[in-house]
Amino acid sequence: MSLINYLILGAGGTGGCIAGYLTDAGKNVTLIARNQTLEAIRRDGLLICLGNEMRSIPVRAVSEEEYQGTADIIFVCVKGYSLEEMYPLIRRASGPGTVVIPILNIYGTGERMAEELPGIEVLNGCIYISAAAQRPGVIRMSGKIFRIVYGRVDGRKDNPMLFQLEEDLREAGITPVYSDQIRRDTLQKFAMVSPMAAVGAFYDVPCGEMKKPGEIRDRYVACVSEIDSIARAMGLNFPVDVVQENLRILDGLSDDSTASMQKDLKRGSLSEIDGLVYEVVRLGHRLGVPVPNYEEIAESLLLRLKNQ
Repeated sequence: MSLINYLILGAGGTGGCIAGYLTDAGKNVTLIARNQTLEAIRRDGLLICLGNEMRSIPVRAVSEEEYQGTADIIFVCVKGYSLEEMYPLIRRASGPGTVVIPILNIYGTGERMAEELPGIEVLNGCIYISAAAQRPGVIRMSGKIFRIVYGRVDGRKDNPMLFQLEEDLREAGITPVYSDQIRRDTLQKFAMVSPMAAVGAFYDVPCGEMKKPGEIRDRYVACVSEIDSIARAMGLNFPVDVVQENLRILDGLSDDSTASMQKDLKRGSLSEIDGLVYEVVRLGHRLGVPVPNYEEIAESLLLRLKNQ
């Protein structure tokens, strides 16, 4: 198979790392970036920092308007509130065989995108990584975990290009999971990031405080358990004890890590609070699953936003 033509939408911690690692492995990658980030990458390359190591990677970066051609695989790595802005570019960059893989924190993004993009194959996906942009063109990773999970909602695995994607990711140092249970697997990731964002914002604390025994950690466990109950009501049974697995992942993050939603709320900017917090309350009500911890957090954060 010839080189896959990758298009990465979003040059933040997620999109930047995917573009950087794939480019460094010799893959054909174009990254969509904007403003100062675009200028910085063109001038200095994309800088990815992990511990004391800094890698400068000559990623091909262009603006949305400059992109020409057809992509084979499009990774969508923007925040939920910016998703609709990407639809014109996705339509323009897609051909008959293009596959779109959203890598967003919000559960069910792939199904919602598919409704807006008829005729384009949209999968579901998620990512395990702790990374954020420090400044334009510079990304700081806070751990070595880097795993991308993707798949079709119907579980079919018959696209040769997606098997090639597995190989490309592996060669780039990214752990691939081509899933036949993607609704379950993306909900499992949601059960990690949503409680971390909700509890972190509620108490205004970083991950280090969730690692310590006590009220904050207990609240995190309670939120994970509520999503586990929602999953069971949906007929999606996680293959692991999701509380223990997520505590293991949480304890591996740096103490100063915070969810992007928490950072955005603190800055008073747009955030993914609707998809990460309020949606859990809506799901609980719809499925008849008690979610008292999420209800309390949602009510508190909503009041806080109104008083800003």
